[in-house]
Amino acid sequence: MEEPRTPTDAQPPAPEAEPPESLEALVPRRRLWPVFAVLGLVIAAAGLLAFRSMTATDPLRILVAIDLDGYWWEGSQPAGRLADELGEHLAELGFDPVKGGDPKVMKALESARDPKEAAKALGAGFIIEARLAPEIVEHPIKEGYFELRVDAPVTLTFLDKGTSTERRIRGYSGATKKDRAMALLANSMASQALDAVIAQLMDHPSVREITEGSDIKLLERLASARRFVKDRAANLDRAAGAYAARAKEIEAEEQGRVTFLSPQAAEDLLVGTAEGGYFVKTADVSVFHSVRSRDLARSDALETVEWRPLDQPAVPTTDPGAVKPMWRGYHVYSYPSSQRDGDRVALVEDFIGWAKTITVVDRSGQSKRVRVDPEHRFVDPKLAPGGRFVAVYDRPEADAQADLMVLDTDGGKEVFGLHTENESLGGFAWLDETRLAFVYVPDASEGDAPHLAVVDVGKQPLSIERPFRAKPGEDLRNPAASSDGTKIVCVVDGDEPGIAVIDTTTWRRKVYAAPGGASWPAFSPDAARVAFETRGAGGTDIAVLALSTGEIKKLTVGSATERVPRFSADGKRVLFEVRYRDPVFPKKRSISRIASAAVEP
Repeated sequence: MEEPRTPTDAQPPAPEAEPPESLEALVPRRRLWPVFAVLGLVIAAAGLLAFRSMTATDPLRILVAIDLDGYWWEGSQPAGRLADELGEHLAELGFDPVKGGDPKVMKALESARDPKEAAKALGAGFIIEARLAPEIVEHPIKEGYFELRVDAPVTLTFLDKGTSTERRIRGYSGATKKDRAMALLANSMASQALDAVIAQLMDHPSVREITEGSDIKLLERLASARRFVKDRAANLDRAAGAYAARAKEIEAEEQGRVTFLSPQAAEDLLVGTAEGGYFVKTADVSVFHSVRSRDLARSDALETVEWRPLDQPAVPTTDPGAVKPMWRGYHVYSYPSSQRDGDRVALVEDFIGWAKTITVVDRSGQSKRVRVDPEHRFVDPKLAPGGRFVAVYDRPEADAQADLMVLDTDGGKEVFGLHTENESLGGFAWLDETRLAFVYVPDASEGDAPHLAVVDVGKQPLSIERPFRAKPGEDLRNPAASSDGTKIVCVVDGDEPGIAVIDTTTWRRKVYAAPGGASWPAFSPDAARVAFETRGAGGTDIAVLALSTGEIKKLTVGSATERVPRFSADGKRVLFEVRYRDPVFPKKRSISRIASAAVEP
């Protein structure tokens, strides 16, 4: 075998290569920038994703920032109760309300310049804001009583775009302690706040993107909210339709002869009439869909006493265009009455059962409590012409017989009192600024006939005159005086039932037959006619008696209960109440609408 030859002139063997000291030794410098660019993009994208994950808003996350004696994160207990209640409702519907307890959450809330900045820092998509600064009315009751009233806008803001919607919420509460009243107010306002924002919240594009998307988990999460909003819309439409349909039926029965002045769902009582308009007591309700019962519920507004022009249709007191009321409060006990020759109204105010007042209020809104009493029950107050005196029935106890009492409205001093242990009262009416006429039986135990008596409370010493006595077996009730005090009209029951008109100068009477019976008669301004309530086909109707001829004409023929007629100041129309069951809450309330009908000359 041939031996290998040693090469001649051969190159020495190459030395073993050393490992590169850097990436530059392996890759030429001109090829490094694409690698760095890719790495930079990767790092930047990761940072951007991390930043967005920490700062992006979640459309289902909501901060409740309702100021009620401060915010909840500032330690306000009423605001905390409201936020907890509203937050619980929102959570039941699939949203994520911001809650306290987490140090990071509290730090963001406490360090932010305003609630919106805090909401953004916490990743909330929406913020619900309101500043509820309650009007605090401290009633003069021995134990103390605080009434709180709220009327304020609530705003829903989408934080990414800064777009907002706004609706008003109204409420009230009362208690012997202010803190308790605030707690009750907080509880009642949570449901209203939810009702004010839920439809706009679910209809917002950022939420609709979820409800119209394909993410199964998110769809399941908001399933309850979608059902709630759908049911809410259907139920509110049903309620509106029921009110409109029933009103249409009632109005159609009157065949165009009656003009309805109150809204379709009103609970209005006719207080009286004056030049150009009328006085009315309201007790409006707002219908909403309850998240608790998942059915229609009602929110009662504070009652009001209002002056309304006769030529303008009224709107609910909760509407933005509603007139400013003369008086607003928890409850008017019995019927108020207006001054026959002025702009004042007398009413009995109920402090949620703690006390009753006799209050006088004028059209400017100035009111005066003539008397406050925690025990007595005052009924049917009537102001004298001129407004110096107010007469009222007074029941010392719930089951006691009524006494007749007259107070001086300046200082609340009692100037006349008639105790009725052995007497029976049948109504009263002012003849003029100081003379009060009233029906009473001096000794009911002896079967005495009713008398129409008169007392002049402006004279001392006081004396009761009995210028008119009913016939044996007759009953007198519902007296009303003409504007000049020269006539009194009463309802007569007995052998000759009807309407009695009594001349107060001669104290002679004339009885007009009323075949359908009569109640609550009222004179026209010229005392030539009398409007009254009479029996009808389905309820009661309004009729007018012409005193010159004795002719009776019915103004209404509907199936509803029509009552409490009052002539307009010009005598051309008769105003009255039309009452029927509420079609939405038939077991809870009645509709009562003010209407008017023209009177033939």
